[in-house]
Amino acid sequence: MAGLAEPLMLGATWFTEIQGGSDLGANTTTAVRGEGGKWLLNGYKYFASGAGLADIALATARPKGARSGAKGLALFAVPRLRGDGSLNFYLRRLKEKSGTVAVPTGEVEFIDTEAYLLGEAEKGIYYTLEDLMVSRLANAAGAVGVSRKAYLEAYMYTLHRRAFGKRVIDHPLARRDLLEMEILNLESLAITHKAIDLFEKASGDRPPYTRQYHYARLMTHIAKNLTAENAARVTMLAMELFGGVGFLSEYMVERWHREALITPIWEGTSNIQALDMLEAIVGKNAHEPLLEDMGQLAREAYDHEVAGSAYEFMKRRLSGLAGMSPAEAEFNAKYLLEDLGHAASVILLENMASTLDEEVYHRAAELVYRYVLARKPLENPGTRVLEEIISLQGSLPL
Repeated sequence: MAGLAEPLMLGATWFTEIQGGSDLGANTTTAVRGEGGKWLLNGYKYFASGAGLADIALATARPKGARSGAKGLALFAVPRLRGDGSLNFYLRRLKEKSGTVAVPTGEVEFIDTEAYLLGEAEKGIYYTLEDLMVSRLANAAGAVGVSRKAYLEAYMYTLHRRAFGKRVIDHPLARRDLLEMEILNLESLAITHKAIDLFEKASGDRPPYTRQYHYARLMTHIAKNLTAENAARVTMLAMELFGGVGFLSEYMVERWHREALITPIWEGTSNIQALDMLEAIVGKNAHEPLLEDMGQLAREAYDHEVAGSAYEFMKRRLSGLAGMSPAEAEFNAKYLLEDLGHAASVILLENMASTLDEEVYHRAAELVYRYVLARKPLENPGTRVLEEIISLQGSLPL
């Protein structure tokens, strides 16, 4: 009917196959030209999120005669229904998972499945990687949301639960845990917004990509990894603050921990992020615009000493790659990925403190630098920072 909005369509991405996992080049799903601009796909997708719900899915397949490996893959749009209205693929089974049960994940079989080629077949792997960038940014945002919810659950519980004659939140160890949770949340939020901003600025790029695009890609790997690791840590601490009841399914906090544990795995494991980070640095020199940008932000920071120290730390860690063999670089890649995330977050938080004129972000940056980068213990003054953070967020007063 004229004037009505188009009906809502649910989408999905179906890339993973059992024999390859993150190794997309091992995919065996094939594609042959059909009639009327359609292609016919044959193969098996092992992890198909939204299976049974999605109206259309993006799927990788290798056209007949295409080269082997990832660069031979093309990207296709697969509708749920064929042109004649029948189901376009077979849902073989749904997975039983420890988390994300609200999102059905199944195994999908293509048998002459109708599909539509997206763009140029030879550039399919580039479209696929761009789609993964979006998914990884969404993963980071999701990890931040789960982590924030777990913190709020724990904060409210410790505010009202009494133990040993006083509220749990009045015990220094409980405050220490809440403080750690919140500084990890703040750095996750800062780096997620930075990565999304960089992607939006470079999203119009096409192969061969600009250095700005490679920088956005590098920051996406950093943000995806950091937010996932922080979410796992924060939700675990939230469960501990609940005590034994935190392990019961009747309390939501145990669900948030289970939900958090998928974020280091979905859209490429932390190991994959580390390997892709190395390729972006060694193959594309993506660390150069990273250092240029972080250096400028450090000069504009609220506390030049803290931001500058984080920047020098970042430079030292990156320069250490030059003296490593390829095997050594890969072995140490995850450490570098984590350190780049924390160092960048310190600089971003200090810049936020300057831009927003909120000293609490400076205090959070100090704690990230001291506790995470310098590996020194948190000290009692952190209690005051926690109170300031809670006040800044508009939470209930202590």
